[in-house]
Order: sequence, then C-alpha cells, then structure tokens
Amino acid sequence: MTAPTASFLVVVPPGWARLPAGEDQRGELGEIVRTVIARALPDDLPRDRAEPLRQEMRKRLLGAVVEAGDSGATAVYMPVQPVDGYTPPVSIIESEVDDDSEEAPEQVVAQLLAEALPTRRDPDDTGLREVDGGIAARTEQTVRRADVAAELPEVGADLPVVDDRQVTYSIPVPHRPGRWVLMSFSAISRSDPADPEAAEQLTDALVMLFDAVMTTFRWTDVPGTDPTPLERRISQIAEARA
Repeated sequence: MTAPTASFLVVVPPGWARLPAGEDQRGELGEIVRTVIARALPDDLPRDRAEPLRQEMRKRLLGAVVEAGDSGATAVYMPVQPVDGYTPPVSIIESEVDDDSEEAPEQVVAQLLAEALPTRRDPDDTGLREVDGGIAARTEQTVRRADVAAELPEVGADLPVVDDRQVTYSIPVPHRPGRWVLMSFSAISRSDPADPEAAEQLTDALVMLFDAVMTTFRWTDVPGTDPTPLERRISQIAEARA
C-alpha cells in the first residue's frame, strides 16, 4: 500500500479524539495521548487516584491504536471523555486502500452493496450514499463477539451475549482514481436478558450518531477547486478541537 494521499475532514462529537495510527506517527500519537489524558485527568487530582487511571487510559488508547495501525489503519477516532459518566464502547477506524481492478467507482460500489445483501439490516435501505457530492457504499453487519452461554453452558449460563455492530462507509477519492477511504464504525453491546431491546436501542442510537458524523465528511485540498463556506467552517471546528 502506498502512503496515504486523501485529505479530508470530519467533525466528531465533543469528547472524541482522532489518534493517528501509522507506524511513522507513533511519536505524534504519544503526544496526542498525553494531551488527551491531561484534559481528562487534570493535575489537581490526587496522585494516588489519578496515576493508575492515567496508566490504564494510556494503555487502552495506545493499545487500540497500535493494533489498528498494524492492520493498516491510518487513524482511530474514539470517545476519550465520558458524557454524564458514560463512555460508549465505540470507535471509528479510518483507512485507505487501493483498488487495482480499474473498475469505475459506481461498479465497485454496486459490487460492495450486492455482497452486503445477506447482512442488510433494513431491507428498504440499499446502502447507497452520497458523501460530499460523490457516491459511496454504506454496509452494516452484526458480529457475534461472545456467546459464552452457548459455547460453555456449564459455566456461562449467566454471562451476557456480546455483539459488535459494524458500519462501514467505502468512499472513492475523487482526485485519485483507484484510491478509497474506508470509515469503519464499531459498537460493542451486551444483551440484557431482562431487557433485550435496551442494548439494541442504544446501539441504534450510536449508529445514528456515526451516520451524522459522516454527513460532515468533506474533501480538502482537491486539485482545481476552492473550499466552500461549509468546508471552511468544518476546518475551523476541527482545528479548534485539535
């Protein structure tokens, strides 16, 4: 895979951070993680309480991003500050891939959507999307991460089922034929036997949040074009949150 060439911005919710995942960006990643932790756990907290939290947060952030980078991701977006005491178990993995088939983006999108038919959650949603004026494919599936009760009934009868709802936007880069940006959202949920619909409703809300984030996706530095007022505003918001 060649070096990333796509340039774009998305606006993420307050309390989220974009963490670069490239192997050559580990120094930058370390600086960003230190800044994120400093914002989340200020220096005036008692050291005996704050230091274990800092170490755990550093381990979690670095571990997740390095693992994603080793798998080819260019960045990971995740919530790093709780809202009303809750941090959702979600992430967005950004990656770039090359398509050597020389097929038109419309053909690739049609193929991706056809392959996703068996896992389509909403039969009325084709998955065809428009992202910053261009065509894109939105695919969704649920992966069963753990069902201990089914695998080990003698010990796991009371343990929850853990699912991973995955939504991916596959977006062709308009000024680089054959290059695609993938934005892959993951939401982990645990089913509660007493209220089986609760986890599903929460995950639905988190997926809606990701879809809202993707409406802010804008290409930048596209040859021969000037940024629109909306693109300038998105850039200003992103820089203010950096």
